Amino acid sequence: MVTELLVEEVDWEIERLKADACIKNHVIAAMGVALVPSFFIELSGVTGIEVSLIMDLANIYGFPIPNRLIAYKILLSLILTLGPLYLIIRLRPAIKMVPVAGQAAYFGLVSFTNAATVYAIGKIFQLHFESGGKLLSKDNSVLRRIFKQQYENGKQRITEYKTQRDLAASQAT
Repeated sequence: MVTELLVEEVDWEIERLKADACIKNHVIAAMGVALVPSFFIELSGVTGIEVSLIMDLANIYGFPIPNRLIAYKILLSLILTLGPLYLIIRLRPAIKMVPVAGQAAYFGLVSFTNAATVYAIGKIFQLHFESGGKLLSKDNSVLRRIFKQQYENGKQRITEYKTQRDLAASQAT
């Protein structure tokens, strides 16, 4: 009995480590999408990364791919980007007019936002699958609170990922 519990705990921990690595890989991919010059192509790219992340997490946790949730996620992404889209369209010319620094700041901001959003989505679906598929059926106010919390965690993680990447690059040279 004790051995079975230990094996179950180890299996659960392995799934969590795989899920964390999966989220990290998708976050890094989302950071790169900011380099695409078209906002609409970038939006499509980030949405595709999020869908891929949800599918990969479903496979890690042994859940059927949640097509309805993915469709809901795509619709939610498109709706939630209308406000930032308006802001970016208004600010983009002003920011990009500053030759190199403006473009770098724009791409940095968009990259950071993309990555934090993908991190939050990944963590929400990780929690959903770990809860046995029950989290996303709860009240939307709970999901908004979890999303905000995970978005803030994502901003911290992105800094850690960048530090790890810089450290690995400096050790390679």
